[in-house]
This record gives sequence, structure tokens and C-alpha cells, in this order.
Amino acid sequence: MPGSLKFIVVDDHSLITEALSALIRADSPSAEVYAANDVVSARRLLAEHGEEADLLILDLSMPGVVGTSLLEEFVKAHPSLKILVLSGLLDRRTVLGVLQKGAAGFVPKTLDAGLLTTAIHFVLKGGVYLPSRIIEESQRALFFDEASRAMREPAAAPQALTPRQMDVLRELAKGSPIKKICQTLGLSEGTVKTHVSAIYRALGARNRTEALIAAHRAGYDVRL
Repeated sequence: MPGSLKFIVVDDHSLITEALSALIRADSPSAEVYAANDVVSARRLLAEHGEEADLLILDLSMPGVVGTSLLEEFVKAHPSLKILVLSGLLDRRTVLGVLQKGAAGFVPKTLDAGLLTTAIHFVLKGGVYLPSRIIEESQRALFFDEASRAMREPAAAPQALTPRQMDVLRELAKGSPIKKICQTLGLSEGTVKTHVSAIYRALGARNRTEALIAAHRAGYDVRL
């Protein structure tokens, strides 16, 4: 990682925040790393450093937090901040859910140090990081959904995306939330949401992750 980066690490276990901080500093000695072990401290760090931070690594299951509420709070407060969710859960519903709420990636707590560093690099470069297992499960689910539809109805040719829809799709691939896409492309929120809905329909997807996987399989130039 290049120097002069700023990270915020939030986990209720100090051993994990210490290990993550050490991992980041070993890879980028000049990086600034701020750690919090509770929600109050996390909110304080985000208030102080959220606007200039490059990445927030956030434990999904903090004490006193219900579901993705803390993630949603931070996404709303700092829409341009990249958030990499860390969790002991690794089910498809949870992973896809955090991406729908605006996270730029998801890493299981069982991920080894080398792959975690890779995930951090990938998200910092604008990618959306997913565990390979989840990608495989999503691809299988799409395959069986498509096979089931093919048995019930005639096959339809895939719809081409317009240039503006491709712009929105590339922003989705970066993990950008709707507000950030509006700022980047100079579009209203209603227009962006209309484009997103059209992209989902064209690709036969139900959410951001399925759209990216379907676009990748259809040959569109997006990074997974």
C-alpha cells in the first residue's frame, strides 16, 4: 500500500484491532491507523477522521448493534468512505446484504493475513471484494435460476446497456453508494436509481452483487 493512508479499524476484540493494525503498518509503515473497540469510540473516530480516512474496516457484530444498523449509519454519514466489513458470519444472505447497504467488500474473520492484505488493496483501488466461496455460490444460484426460467419460458436475448448505464455499472463495481454515484456522475438520485433498476432488469439480477456477476459473465468490462 502507498504511504500516507489513513485507516479506521473497529472491532470489539482488542486482539483483532491490534492484529489488523499491525498487519496494515507492516504493509504500509507510514499509514495512520485508528482503532476502536466499542460503538461510542467508533462514532468518535468517524466524526474526527471519517471524511479523510481511506478505509474503514468494520466488525459487523458489535455489542449493542442490531444487524447492519451501524454500517448504514456510517455509510449515510460518510458516503464516500470505503468500508470493508469483517465478520465471523459467512452466509450468502449476510454477505450480499452488507453490499446492498453500501459496503465496498466483505472479509470473513477466518481469512489469512495474505488474503486480507489482498482484499484491502483491492478495495482501496476501487474494487468490490467478495470471498471466492460467495462468488461461486452466487454463480451457482444464478445458473439454477436461469435454468429454471429457461424450462418455463423461451430464452430472451440479453438487453444491451446504454453508455450511461455502463457508467453507473462501473460505479456499482467500485462499491459506490447511490449518493456517491450521484456526485461522481452529476446525476440526481432519482435518475441514478432509475438506471440501477434498468441495469438489474437488463441483467436479470436482484441486487448489486448479482448484477456485477451477471455483467462479468456477459462480457461487460467490470471488475469483481
